[in-house]
Order: sequence, then structure tokens, then C-alpha cells
Amino acid sequence: MRLNSLAARLVLLACLSIGVALGTISFVLSAQFSRYFEDRVYGELGAHLDQLTANISFDPAGDLVVAPLLDPRFEAPFSGLYWQARRDGHPQVVSRSLWTGSLNVSEATEAGVLVRQAIVSAMGEPLLALSRAVRVGDDTDPSLVHLTVAIDQSEVQRAAQGFQTTMLGWMSIIFVGLILAAWVQVKLGLAPLETLRKKVEQVRGGEAKRLNGDFPTEVLPLANEVNELLDLHEVTVTQARERASDLAHGLKTPLTIINTIARDLRKKGQGKVAEEIDSQIASMSHFIERELARVRVRTPVVAATPALPVAERMLDAIKRFPREKPLEWQLRMAEDFTTPFDAHDLSELLGNQLDNARKWAKSLVRLRGEVLADGTHVITVEDDGAGVDKKQRAKLGQRGRRLDPSAQGSGLGLAICADLAAHYGAEFILGDSELGGLKVSVRWQPAS
Repeated sequence: MRLNSLAARLVLLACLSIGVALGTISFVLSAQFSRYFEDRVYGELGAHLDQLTANISFDPAGDLVVAPLLDPRFEAPFSGLYWQARRDGHPQVVSRSLWTGSLNVSEATEAGVLVRQAIVSAMGEPLLALSRAVRVGDDTDPSLVHLTVAIDQSEVQRAAQGFQTTMLGWMSIIFVGLILAAWVQVKLGLAPLETLRKKVEQVRGGEAKRLNGDFPTEVLPLANEVNELLDLHEVTVTQARERASDLAHGLKTPLTIINTIARDLRKKGQGKVAEEIDSQIASMSHFIERELARVRVRTPVVAATPALPVAERMLDAIKRFPREKPLEWQLRMAEDFTTPFDAHDLSELLGNQLDNARKWAKSLVRLRGEVLADGTHVITVEDDGAGVDKKQRAKLGQRGRRLDPSAQGSGLGLAICADLAAHYGAEFILGDSELGGLKVSVRWQPAS
């Protein structure tokens, strides 16, 4: 998935939003759990504080006496659960769990007020403490008894950490699950766009003429607009071809008349003028034939056109062309050999190649269609003529370029072949034939 794709953007946005949401939920739940657990701890301390209040008494000297509390941890040294009691003007009393220490707490100044606080014991333990003052004595001699119970805070911290660890594990699983769900949602949501892209690719490759399919409501207007554009393009191209063809054919008649005039001038002894006219006629004929060939080129269609019937038909036609010495024509092509060319364009391609070979061959012209080991398809036309020098070979295929002006033709045949091959994405190659003449090859890779 490319980072600049729409799917990647949507998935990354989902990752961000889901991450922020789950992070916020984790923070809130962790804080609420810690607060809830702390409230539970203070509730437990309140119960111990009530029991401590109920268990206090006084000796004849007015000193505090505390009966043992029910929780055995108060009797175990440094158990993590402690109490202490102090009456104004009297010695302080502490639980056995405090051993010889005491709790450094802020005592309430008014009776009945509960004070929550976090403190540190003499042993360095973090403690949660709950304190309360109780009024004792009569109105003539009132005094306050300060009572405090405390518990080790690490228990709360361990519980909170355990909850956070478990919660983060589950949140991670939920995050991965939601991201996968978001990815599936994005892929399913963008699937119509991928279908549309493939349809457009089929149109561009010539496999279809319109975007046909059951598109969603959001994509359907785009598909309709593209179809209208394709229809307009087809009409425009058809009109342009017709106009170009009409123009080219319309010019051929005046050129024929001018050619007749040149012959008349030559008969009258004005050969130089006639040659100039012939030169201009050849140039104009070049452009006309070239444009007619381009107009005849069809839009490439990914199809399998059998080549053998077309090759046989073109050979029969070329054999009828006049020639002083007869030629041997060899055709080597399997019946299942196919090409991506339209049948009309394949005829144009083979006809020009065979006609060119006919002009220069001494006695033999060979036409082959074969499939190489790597799957490449090749059509080859070669002859046993004089061939073409490598330095001169680059000039072949250029507009109206003829290496031997004395030969019949306009110099457009190989140029048309090169145009046709390029139009279908094929490679047009000129080389030396094992027969001694020129070898013209058209290579292509079949569509997968």
C-alpha cells in the first residue's frame, strides 16, 4: 500500500483516531480504577477506625487503653496495617504492628471530622491514613482523642499497576482488531474505485469501449461522465479519420492530373520542368499515403488474431505483382500463431514488408511466425537480396526515404510498418538475413 494512496491515508487516519480514543479511555479507566480502589481502601480504614473508637477506654489516670482489634495484622510487626491513638495531655498508644514507631499525621482539630492523607512511615513506606478526633470527658474538663489508622499504599499501587497492565494488553488487542477492521472497511469501501480503475485500464488497452458495471451511487456519476467522454472521443476520432481520408482522396485526383501535365511537358521537351513537378508530386504523395496509413490504423485491441490466414492471403496478392524473374515464396507459420494486430492492420503490416522484399529479392522471400523460448512472438520477413549496410539501415523507415530512387515506390512501406508496430507496442527491427538480404522483424510480448 503506497503512502500517498487514499487507502493509506484512511488507514493512517483510523490508526490515529483509534489510538487517541483508546489512549483516552485507558487513562480515564486507570484514573477511575485507582480512585475507586482508593475509596475502597478508605472504606476499609473507616471500618477499622470505627472499631478502634469502640475499643478505647481509660484507666484511673485517664490514659488510653485500647482493646485488641479483630484484624490480626494490627498485632504483626510492620504488617502494613497500623493504628495509633492519643489523648490530649496523655501518652500516645500505638498498635503492635508499628512496634516502637508512630504515624506522623495531621490531626483533626474538630471532633467528628475525617481526614484523609498520604504519609510516609518511619520505615519509608507510603501509607494512606484516615484520622478522626473524638471528644471525651465532661463539659468541665473536655478533651480530644485523636485516632488514626493507616495501611500500606503499595497495595493500592500494585492493584492499579496490575489493572493498567491487563488493560493495556487488552487495549492493544482491541487496537489491532480495530485497525484490521478499519483496513477491511477501507478496502471494501474503495473496491468500487479499484473496479473503476480496472475498467478504465481495459478501455485504454482496447478490451472494452465503455465502463460497464454495477457501480455504487457515489461512483456512478464519475463512470457516466467517463462514458460520455469516451463517446465524444470516439465520435471525434471517427470524424477526424473521415475528414483526413476525404482530404487525402480528394487530393489524389488533382495530383493525377498534374502528373499527366508533367508527362505532356516531358513530351514537349520541357523535361526539367517536368522533373520538378514530379519531385513535388512525389513529396505530396508521400504525405497523402502516410496520412492515409495513419487514418487506417485502428485502436489496438487486446485480441488474438490468427496470422496464418492473413499471411496466406497477402502472399497470394503479392505474387500477382509484376516482376521480371519469378520468386520462391516460403511461409513458415503455425496455425495457432496469433498476433495482437487487427486483421486489417496485420494485412497492412505484412503487405508492406512482403512488397519491399519482393522488390529487392533475387530469388527467395521467406515469411516466418514463431514463438521464442522466453515467450516473445516474432514475425520475420527476409530476402536473399543485396541487403542494406548498417550505416544506411537507420535511414529506412524515415518519411519518403528511398535508398535507391530508381526502384518503384514512394519509400513509405517500412515507415508505415514502423508506425503500426509502435501503435501496438511492438518492436520493429531491421537486421541482416541469413539468406544474404534484409531481415525485417516485428516482436511483441503477448498480453498476460
